[in-house]
Amino acid sequence: MTKMRRKIYLSGRSHQQKIKQSILTGVSMSCCLLLFLYIVTAIFSTSSTLDDSINGGEAEVGVVKTIKKRLGQQVNKQKDTSDTLGNIKFKGILPMQRSLTDTSINPDATKLARLILDASLHLINIQINNHSSIKDDTYKGIIAEFCTLNFQLQKDDPPELPMFRDVVDKSHCGKGSNHIVKVDLKEAVDLAREFDESNTDNLPTILDLKGVVFHESRCGSTLAANSMMALNPSKHRVYSESSPPVIALRACGEDYSNCSVEGSANLLKDVIYLMGRSNDPNEENLYFKFQSATTRTMGTFRAAFPTTPWIFLYREPIEVIMSQLDIPSKHIAQANCVRSKDLSPMVKQFIKKSEYSYHDLLNEEFCAIHLATLCESALHHLEDADGLGMAVKYSPDLVHEFLDTIFPIHFHTVVDSAARERVLQISGTYSKNRGKQAAGEFKNDSEEKLSKASDEIKNAAADFLTPSFEKLEEFREGGEDDAL
Repeated sequence: MTKMRRKIYLSGRSHQQKIKQSILTGVSMSCCLLLFLYIVTAIFSTSSTLDDSINGGEAEVGVVKTIKKRLGQQVNKQKDTSDTLGNIKFKGILPMQRSLTDTSINPDATKLARLILDASLHLINIQINNHSSIKDDTYKGIIAEFCTLNFQLQKDDPPELPMFRDVVDKSHCGKGSNHIVKVDLKEAVDLAREFDESNTDNLPTILDLKGVVFHESRCGSTLAANSMMALNPSKHRVYSESSPPVIALRACGEDYSNCSVEGSANLLKDVIYLMGRSNDPNEENLYFKFQSATTRTMGTFRAAFPTTPWIFLYREPIEVIMSQLDIPSKHIAQANCVRSKDLSPMVKQFIKKSEYSYHDLLNEEFCAIHLATLCESALHHLEDADGLGMAVKYSPDLVHEFLDTIFPIHFHTVVDSAARERVLQISGTYSKNRGKQAAGEFKNDSEEKLSKASDEIKNAAADFLTPSFEKLEEFREGGEDDAL
C-alpha cells in the first residue's frame, strides 16, 4: 500500500470510529433519559394507585371522600412538623378544594392543602380588606394565613414565650416568612368541618374550649396565660393575645357599624374552630387570653360561645395608669391607652357624655377614659352573664386565686399537686424579660407606682376611672358574698 493510500485509509478509518463513538454516546444518553422517564412515571403511577386504593378502592363521591382518599394515613398519628413545608412553596391564594380534588393541579398545592386539613399548619392571621363582606350568617373575601407553629417551645417555658407573637416568631412564621400559606377562610373552614365530621381517625382532634381571659391590661393577664399552660403543658393549648380572634372580634367595629353582632360571632366561631384543631394526640383543652381592647366587643364572644366561662381582670386605677404610661414623657402620646382617643367610638362617646371638651383633655385623662370604657363594657356583660363571667382584681396573691378558685371552679380544670407546683414556679418569673435576664424574678410594684404617680395621673384616675372601678369592686364583692 502506497504511503498516500495508507494515509487516506487511516484517515477514513479514524473518521468511521468517531462516527461510531458519537452514535454510541447518543444511544447511551437516550437510554438513560428513557430509563429516568420510566422511573418517574412509575413513582407517580404508584402514588396514584395507592391513593386510589384507600378504602378498598371504593367509588366514593363528594369532596370529603375524595379528600380522605388523597390524605391516606396522614392523620393517624402526629407527625414531626419541625420542617413540614421543606421547600414547598405556593404563591398567591391556594385554592384548597381544587388542590384536594383535581389530580392535574400542582402537587405542592395538594400537599399544602392536606397539611391544613390534618392540622399540621396552624391559623396565625386573617386579613379583612375592602373586598371582604360579613353578613349575619356568612362572609366572603377573608384571607386566612397558615403556618406550622412549634407549640412545644411555649409548653417547655411559658414565661419565655408569653405572647402568641413570640411563638410565631420562634416558629419562623413572622411577617415576610416564605412558610406562610394563604387560603380563603370560608373555604378552609367548610372543608375542615366537613372532613372532621366524617373523620374516623384519631387525629386531628377538636380541643375543648375551657375558658377565656379578658382584661384591663397590665393587671396579671400574662400570669393567667402562663399559668393555664403550666397547669398541664402536654394537655393544654393556650393562645395569648393571638391575631385571628381579635380581628374577628373587632371586624364589625366597636359600635357594630360595619356589620352585626351575629356576623362577627359567626366569624369568630370559625376562627376559634380552626385554632382549636390539633394533630397532637396529647392535647385536650383550649384557652385564650384576648387583647384588652376586645373587652369593648365582648358581645361578639358571648354570642359565639354563650356557655363558655370567662373572667375580666382589672386593677387599682392609679396602678394601671402608671403601668400604661411607663414610657418616656415625650412619647406618652404613643401609649396604647392614649392612641385610642382617635380610634375608639366608645372613647369619643364617653367624652361626649362628660362635661369635658375633647381638646381640653390631657393625655393622662385620655388614658383613664380608655381604661374606663373597658371596665364599663366588662361590667355591662358581667351583670347579665348569669355566673359565666367573673370579675377578678389584681393582687400580689393573684396566682393563688387562679389555683384555688378560677381554674378548678370557674374553668373546670383539674389542679393537682404537680400542676400547683408548676404554676407557683412560673409565677415568680417576669415574662416581659423574654430571656434578657437569666432569672427574671417577678416583683410586686403596686406601692412604688402609687408613690411615684403624678398629680395629673391621680386626678385622671379619680375623675374618670375610679367610678367604674368601684362598680366592679361592688360586683366582685357581691359575687363573693353569694358564694359564701
